Amino acid sequence: MDKVNEILEALRVQAEAHLPPREDLPNYVRPTLILICGMLLFNLPTLIYKTRFYLKGVMYLVLCNDKSWKKPADPAVVFKKLRQMEGEIDRKTVYFVRHGESTWNDTFNKGSHRSALVFVIGFVPGLVKSVLYETYLILSGKLDSWFYDSPISFLGLAQVEELAAFLNKKPINETEAKHVGILRADPGSPPSKVLCSSLRRAVATVAAGFRDRLSRRREEKVLIVPSLQEIR
Repeated sequence: MDKVNEILEALRVQAEAHLPPREDLPNYVRPTLILICGMLLFNLPTLIYKTRFYLKGVMYLVLCNDKSWKKPADPAVVFKKLRQMEGEIDRKTVYFVRHGESTWNDTFNKGSHRSALVFVIGFVPGLVKSVLYETYLILSGKLDSWFYDSPISFLGLAQVEELAAFLNKKPINETEAKHVGILRADPGSPPSKVLCSSLRRAVATVAAGFRDRLSRRREEKVLIVPSLQEIR
């Protein structure tokens, strides 16, 4: 019996000698994986909710026809018949205010604040940062997102502050005073309304950029119009 055991042990040693060395996982890998799986299961409703929106966003990017949008006819042609009609025609002035930079813009768009070289060099690190932050939001069960309905970035906050400063400064001429007065809803200026889309970056831009107007006119309501989100 002892002879058989010796033969078996010799065969085992010989077999192990021909096998590649076994590389055990570091001690921290298994507990880390267990922790991640536990957090995903604990926050499963949030994970499902955000996954659904991610899929909708990908489908929109793939199937949308925004880039095939056709330029409308010249307004002069559209309103030609109106100008030929008798009677007074009501006129409305529309002021368009661009929202501050979003976190999506910060990751995927060069913008005017940095060169193409700086954008290319920083793209991969910026993408890694945003993906890691989005992963943290998912694991912690937060509904916030870096990508979906992206919020204002740090640069966007600075841009909104520039808007607020522009509205508060003294106009340089009568024309600017007229238009800025309407935007600020100064006493004596023509009545005006504030509209914005339902996206967070647009709402934040209005709330912070027009905060002095809204604080003076607490009864005023900002009209949220979802159809203002994107080109349709």
